[in-house]
Amino acid sequence: MAEPTITEKPLPSVRLGALSESVASQPEVAPVVGPLFDRVAETLIASGAELGVPVAVYEMDESGVRITVGFVYDGPQVDGIDIVELPAAASALTAVHHGVMATIDQSWDAVFTAIGDRGLRAEGPCREVYLTSESDDQIDWVTELQQPVTAP
Repeated sequence: MAEPTITEKPLPSVRLGALSESVASQPEVAPVVGPLFDRVAETLIASGAELGVPVAVYEMDESGVRITVGFVYDGPQVDGIDIVELPAAASALTAVHHGVMATIDQSWDAVFTAIGDRGLRAEGPCREVYLTSESDDQIDWVTELQQPVTAP
């Protein structure tokens, strides 16, 4: 896998129809994400809404990882899901990951290495925006990794 190109840019605010769950450690994340996306999609579709771009947000703290997954959504409140407003970020380091989620950690490592190399500090939760994510084998998936940053 080639090293991803790291770009610095602002992030817009994003409104999601979403669900969240917390897990104790990083290895527990992957089995939770897909089913959460399925639940949100089923609920939105049942309400008559069209699915927007899928987004996952990961917030790490001393108790583990808070996972929020959903779809960009500008409609009314729907029973069974939450409306989550992701704030704009003045600056974020981003990279595009191509392919399977099993290797996404390598792309995230490149982002966090670049944060350190540039003398920046991660600020708040990171985001994964699934630009292309239709195939079951994930070989053609395109995911933008986004980590808001600030100067120390």
